[in-house]
Amino acid sequence: MYINGSVREYLKDLAGRKPAPGGGSAAALSAAIGVSLMSMVANYTIGNPRYKNSEQKVSAILEKSERFRAKLEGLIDKDVDAYNELSKGMKEAAKDSAKLDSLYKGAAGVPFEICKIAAECLKICDELADCGNKNLVTDTAIAAILLEGAFFSAKFNVYINLKYMGDVVYIGQVHKALAPLEERMPKLKEEILEKCEEVIR
Repeated sequence: MYINGSVREYLKDLAGRKPAPGGGSAAALSAAIGVSLMSMVANYTIGNPRYKNSEQKVSAILEKSERFRAKLEGLIDKDVDAYNELSKGMKEAAKDSAKLDSLYKGAAGVPFEICKIAAECLKICDELADCGNKNLVTDTAIAAILLEGAFFSAKFNVYINLKYMGDVVYIGQVHKALAPLEERMPKLKEEILEKCEEVIR
């Protein structure tokens, strides 16, 4: 779908009077861009004699960032599919609360996954800020900013779907998972930016 198309086509549809792609898909794309920047920093670190001592660690970071990038690329389109399924199924399941909950869980599940991946990648970005190529320190900083933004963007899409659910157990589980991340993400991003700012001062 969009992942195999052009950036221009995606942005045109995102800007247009279309229900999808929307904010969840955009959050996945933002996170994917952030992770791609991390991979670029890692690729410019590996093989550089100045960073020989950290090459093994950076190689592990690259492996993780590429794995997460692939997942996020899939979520760009998966969010569109989940919203379309919700939109289509709402009328059919109007009086079936269990079916409606299932549809809303599907729609919430994608941005919830984006939140978890963005949080995990921000921790990896913090490691990269310590051992990555300092010539690309601004790319590391931008990656951190994009990942934090993607997390909070996706969080809003999670919560809007939770609003219409009746499954209080599921709602509680999601809030329990996201609440500590909401507190931790901004602090970690600021720590990463401080590390990066020390290099460019």
